[in-house]
Amino acid sequence: MRLLRLPQLRYHSPWVQNIISGLCVGASAGIYIALNLLGAGGGKPDSAQVVQVVNATLCSVWFFSSCFGGFFLNLLGPGLTMCIGVQTYVVYVGSLWYFDETGKTGYPYVSGVIIGIGAGMVFITAGYISTAYPEENEKGSYVTMLMNLQAFGSVLGGLIPVIINRNTETAAGVPRSVYISFIIIMVVGGLIGLLLLRPQKLKRDDGSVVAVHPPRGPWEEFKANLLIFTDPILLIMVPAFFPAEGFLVYSGSVNAHLNNLRTRSLLSFVAVVLQIPAGWALQWVLDRPYWGRRKRGLIGLTCISVPLVAAWIWEMIRTRNYNRSVLPADPTDWTEPRFGWIFILFILNWVFSQLWHNIVYYWIGAITNSPQKLTHYVGVFRGVLGGGEAVCFGLDSIKIPYLAESGGILLFYILGISSFYYLGIYHIKDTNYDHEEQGAVIPNHILEGKDLTPGQHINDIARQVPNIREAPSTGEKQPAATVKVNTDSV
Repeated sequence: MRLLRLPQLRYHSPWVQNIISGLCVGASAGIYIALNLLGAGGGKPDSAQVVQVVNATLCSVWFFSSCFGGFFLNLLGPGLTMCIGVQTYVVYVGSLWYFDETGKTGYPYVSGVIIGIGAGMVFITAGYISTAYPEENEKGSYVTMLMNLQAFGSVLGGLIPVIINRNTETAAGVPRSVYISFIIIMVVGGLIGLLLLRPQKLKRDDGSVVAVHPPRGPWEEFKANLLIFTDPILLIMVPAFFPAEGFLVYSGSVNAHLNNLRTRSLLSFVAVVLQIPAGWALQWVLDRPYWGRRKRGLIGLTCISVPLVAAWIWEMIRTRNYNRSVLPADPTDWTEPRFGWIFILFILNWVFSQLWHNIVYYWIGAITNSPQKLTHYVGVFRGVLGGGEAVCFGLDSIKIPYLAESGGILLFYILGISSFYYLGIYHIKDTNYDHEEQGAVIPNHILEGKDLTPGQHINDIARQVPNIREAPSTGEKQPAATVKVNTDSV
């Protein structure tokens, strides 16, 4: 019956912290996605190449900032790390606005480096919260909440240009009001990020501490980042990480090439709206209480993989004869009969490519409960994802054929699907609570089911983290919430 109860709405609840994190991602990455889905960063079609170079720079820097972002998270904590990261998106939007107004490229190129650092800070924080804070039977719902709040930001970011451009049938760039609206949302989102707390200050509904993260200096954190690249499980997952956002580049590019502005706005808006119920449907599978975790994961993977592969094969067939060197004389409008099939394929491609993120996060969370390891797993995921996106932006900027671009993305999806099936069958266990992991705190109700007391478990953790006071050995159950932890480090 416990699985059917809604989480308590408390500021110090991990569930509420995940919502705050998701709102920050929606206000930053969600708006970024909406802007890029308009094609050419919201600008005119002939500005696409410059914006693609900026985004390639962004993603190249993002690779390093994510892979080694554990240092920032450990030093600054979730709140400040998230706030600074979100504000870098303001710089990016401002640079696109500046470029649309002046045609000068200096500011946009610099902004690519700045947002590349900030994106790593945002996503390593959000990914850490959504994988390290939930209990094992909640990991699907935490990931779904994160991704759906990101989608909500894209819905809001897509709705604004739809309303403003509803009577515009040309392929012109967006007006100033769109950029101003986006900047205001991002500034507010960054300030909301300051509400995020360190995990030692949070309590689950049963009173247990969420996680402990022993303090490490910059050199120790750097060595831990390097050592994670020798983890064989992580290396097996890398092909699944690579294409996770390459589809954003491709979809935005095809959208700008083929459709007028109001059609691009409509497609991007409807796609992110439909992503939200699709995410909840996947979560129903991933957290279904009557199935084991391995079964849930494999069924969820299959539900996403089949339509995902079918959509990308259809995409290759559709674009095989497109000439990227010649813009269509009559961009597609939503009133034309040919728009119907364009709409269906775009929605299929977008929704299931986005749900791939949910699968990746779920797989990462199923491998381990250790917050230290999850920090680095999520960082590498976002870093490799950014590297894949950078490659796609670079290839798109030189206008390789759409057939080759979509075929390459599909290849990596197939490699990723294969690696996840292998891990699901041979390496994913139904629980990781059957053994101690560094920094992981087993919930009180799980310990009670094993005839262990919370005090016993905390004493085990105290041997890992000397700042934690051991529970007294009185034979009585000691609530984990009374344990003293060092709050000076994540």
